[in-house]
Amino acid sequence: MKPNVKQVARLAGVGTSTVSRVLNNHPNISHDAREKVMKAIEALGYTPNLDARSLRYGQTGAVSILLPVTGIPFYDTLLSGIYSELEKVDLDLAFFPVVGENRLRRYREATSIPYRADGLLIASLNPERMYQGRPPFSKPIVLVDTHHRDYHSVSFDNLSAGQMAAQHALECRLPIVFVDIQETPGEFESPVFGDRRRGIFSVLSRHGIVPRQTFYTTATLEGGRKIGQQLLQTPLDGPHFILAQCDDVAIGILRHLTDAGQQVGEDFLIMGFDDNQDAQQAGLTTIHQPVREMGEKAAGLLIQALAQELHQLQHQQLAPSLQVRQTTRT
Repeated sequence: MKPNVKQVARLAGVGTSTVSRVLNNHPNISHDAREKVMKAIEALGYTPNLDARSLRYGQTGAVSILLPVTGIPFYDTLLSGIYSELEKVDLDLAFFPVVGENRLRRYREATSIPYRADGLLIASLNPERMYQGRPPFSKPIVLVDTHHRDYHSVSFDNLSAGQMAAQHALECRLPIVFVDIQETPGEFESPVFGDRRRGIFSVLSRHGIVPRQTFYTTATLEGGRKIGQQLLQTPLDGPHFILAQCDDVAIGILRHLTDAGQQVGEDFLIMGFDDNQDAQQAGLTTIHQPVREMGEKAAGLLIQALAQELHQLQHQQLAPSLQVRQTTRT
């Protein structure tokens, strides 16, 4: 059997996104990581079959994905799901982080590198805001982890996820501390956190509940640690329930508070969203998001679109589920 990207990643001890960056000569790769990937490619004899792809799907045998950031568990898992489907039909994936206004301006040009591919995936971003209209790309487009009426999409029901999280928080009968994600309004704003926020507050307002405190931070472990510092300096009058907008933030808070001597179940309860691998290892209660499945389904839609098998817009939405673990058990 022909070696694939996942096998290269496994042998090199890196994520599939790192392999993709090496294959696409991305500048932001450490020398050590690049060397590991190249040795794995050589050892396995991995080569993409460009001719077979071109005959079936178009001129390049590759698709592009635009996404906000890389190197975090959510996108590593999403990309893994996308890869798993694309490799079945021998398509390559090139990815392009949309970081900063300069790069965004380049991506608005029809001659930009991402649009040389046979198809395009856009992850988490609102294409209408991002492009101030429509993308300069006439080939198939599929949105993943976001949705828009004019494009095929596979997304997660973040509104229901927010409602589910708020209901669990209410059942724990503690004052709620809400940790929101601070986003820059405009092109880079994702509908994900807004949908979760609306779901949370629709349930809280129905019960006449207002969070005791609300904090804002970035969607990172470090952002969570900073909130942990603020919580230690904020008098909250007894145990409280911390509802964070994503797992990375929740884990950052959890680590900081426990390192400071506070105890889960006595001093605080905490939950997040996404159910990434770190959340599972930390015993974090969270809302499970089938990220890998979302990537697989989005890639599947794009493959169908490339084969001209889709005759109307497809919008698929995946349902959330609550994963109760140690951090909300009293």
